[in-house]
Amino acid sequence: MAGLSLLLKIRPNNLILCSPRLRIQEMRTNLFKKNSTKAERIFHEILKKNKIPFKFREKIEGKEIDFIIGKYAIEIDGHSQSTKRNTWLFKLGFIPLHYSNNALYNHRNKVEEKIKNKLKTWL
Repeated sequence: MAGLSLLLKIRPNNLILCSPRLRIQEMRTNLFKKNSTKAERIFHEILKKNKIPFKFREKIEGKEIDFIIGKYAIEIDGHSQSTKRNTWLFKLGFIPLHYSNNALYNHRNKVEEKIKNKLKTWL
C-alpha cells in the first residue's frame, strides 16, 4: 500500500478511517453546499437520487451554465433568461432548459418528473 494513506476523522466518541477518495468527495460536497443556491441544491438532489450524470457550473466560452446533462444546458433561475443566451446555446448544440427557483421550492415532484421525461430519450 505504498503511497496510499488513510485519513483519521475524529467524531464525537469515535474514530473513523476514511480513504483519500472519500475525503475528496466530502470536500466537493462541502464546496458545493457553500457555493450553490438552495434551488441548485434541490436540483442536485433530484439528479443524484435518479442517478443522472451531470456537470455543475460548467464554463462554456467563458459563460457559466448551472448544469450540463448531455446535450441539455439547464439553468436554475431566479430570473428569466435572455433569448440571446438561448440562441447562443442552440448554436453550440445544446438544448436550454430553465427551471425557476419557485418551481423547485414548491413543485419539486413536478420538476423531477419533467426532467426524467426530458432525459428519458437521452439516458
